Amino acid sequence: MAYVITSQCIECHRCESLCPTRAITRNEHHYQINSERCNDCLGHYAVPQCWAVCPTNGGCLPDLANVSRSPAASSNDYWDTWFHTYHHLVSRLSAKPQSDYWQRWFDTYSQALSKQLRPPTSVGVNA
Repeated sequence: MAYVITSQCIECHRCESLCPTRAITRNEHHYQINSERCNDCLGHYAVPQCWAVCPTNGGCLPDLANVSRSPAASSNDYWDTWFHTYHHLVSRLSAKPQSDYWQRWFDTYSQALSKQLRPPTSVGVNA
């Protein structure tokens, strides 16, 4: 799935320098992403870098218009396309092994969360 630069973009030069496929180019006064070159940074990063470094959280978004044109998502049904995209992204995240630091953070966070979710135990209460 390719990405597109929206009108909310304020710093496209950040994305341009990080794009491993050089899909981001400047055309006179604005930047654009070549959908034929953009491959979600597959083989380079776990997540698309234009999306990851975007300071506006909306300047660079998936081009959902092109998702339904892809062979794997040939259905015009919204939910088929949504689930296809979801499973595609989850499989990419799952395929890349996480660092030891991330795994330790996740384990610590999970343990703290499970302690908060445990029901309180009664101590020394006789009925």
